[in-house]
Amino acid sequence: LNMEQMKELMEAAGDMSVTLHRAFDVCVDPIETMEKAISLGINTILTSGQRNVCLQGADLLKELVEKSQGRITIQAGSGVGAEVIRQLYQLTGVRAYHMTGKRVIDSEMQFRKDGVNMGLPMLSEYEIWRTDVNNIRAAKKVLEEL
Repeated sequence: LNMEQMKELMEAAGDMSVTLHRAFDVCVDPIETMEKAISLGINTILTSGQRNVCLQGADLLKELVEKSQGRITIQAGSGVGAEVIRQLYQLTGVRAYHMTGKRVIDSEMQFRKDGVNMGLPMLSEYEIWRTDVNNIRAAKKVLEEL
């Protein structure tokens, strides 16, 4: 973390709750970075456990929860859904989750030009991401059970 700039940002944030986003997932030393985040007064670290999806990062998530000793919230993100919450909670003790609850639907666009992307090549021009209320309800139900 750029501690000098982060101190300025924390001062500007005032009484707002601050979350260190998934940039955390590319830091060299996650335990040291967590300690720095705590020293700055950051409230939450949103992380996948330095993996592409949070279930793969369960070992680090567990270590962060244990070493944080409640001084900062560890929030799991990337690939979160009801079943992942159920599994991660048991494996790690993580109690905060970030999810889109999305479902992917096919675009109604009829003409499709192969090989032309209007944005990032890995994103389909013909898919629409929507938050699905049923996915959110399922996750809420699991959280209430835990």
